[in-house]
Amino acid sequence: MRLAMAALAVLALASACATDKVAGGPRPPQGPGPAGTEFGFWNRDAEGSVDAGFRSYIMRTYNAGDETKARAMLEKDGFRCLDGNRPDGRPVPQLECERLFQLNDDVHAWTVEFWPTEKEPRSHYTRTHIRDPLKNYDVKKN
Repeated sequence: MRLAMAALAVLALASACATDKVAGGPRPPQGPGPAGTEFGFWNRDAEGSVDAGFRSYIMRTYNAGDETKARAMLEKDGFRCLDGNRPDGRPVPQLECERLFQLNDDVHAWTVEFWPTEKEPRSHYTRTHIRDPLKNYDVKKN
């Protein structure tokens, strides 16, 4: 699952770069954003800690049926949101919001999904380290 999320983050980042967009726009804040979204201290805390805090905030703030409110607040905090009205050829959530940001070799991704059969939205934070294919990481000593 983690590998799939990392691959999605890298693909989304690659598509953002291909369209000359900055990955996720300006740097996310440490802690709450302008609309109150709790990003956590993503640049210093462990990934699991940031993920737990973000999921807790989303579950306390939104319930099923809060898609309109969530979209307005999340977009104000720099998320890119898509509703369920799209021809993806696979089941999609009623609302899917994502915030990507790359700092050096790390891609930070916050996601929120509202599914019609669930009482609360799904949310997740991941940090993915991208290795440079042109760099030698072999540290073996002869």
